[in-house]
Amino acid sequence: MTTLATIAIRAAEKKLPFLVVGGHAVVAHGFPRSTFDIDLVVARDDQDRWKAVLQELGYVLLHQGPTFVQFKEPTGQVPPLYLMLVSRETLSRFLGEAVAAPDNECGAKIVSLRHLLALKCHAAKHGGQHRIVKDADDVIRLVEANRLKMSDPEIRELFLKHGTAEFYEKVRRATGQN
Repeated sequence: MTTLATIAIRAAEKKLPFLVVGGHAVVAHGFPRSTFDIDLVVARDDQDRWKAVLQELGYVLLHQGPTFVQFKEPTGQVPPLYLMLVSRETLSRFLGEAVAAPDNECGAKIVSLRHLLALKCHAAKHGGQHRIVKDADDVIRLVEANRLKMSDPEIRELFLKHGTAEFYEKVRRATGQN
């Protein structure tokens, strides 16, 4: 059984909602790329329950910040795991548009393309230089794979609300859209 499936089963047992984001979501939305970690969005007020579940599964807390909690598995046999902490309201909004994970025998859900783009734009705006190249590449590839029109008012609004006008223009140019 995959690590994600194990986590999803345990989360369902504990009634802990979550969504898959990050590289696994990028792959699920049409841009096949390597990913070496598991990124989940969870409710901030469930973080202690999530820590307990992940520790039961052998993960060790590596770092905790106000919006992310990072875990590793000591043997290195399974990928590191990151929890992105959001309000219960935000998680509910994300869940309302979520899609089933590919090969979804475990009940995991993937963040919607729209929300994934919003998260990537936000990360590019606030994440610093180490994040911008990977997030920009993901966004460009997702726009191309899903044949999104950068001139679509909804797409433009999403970029401007969660990212910057400069990032929007760079993606527009990189995808060859005028």
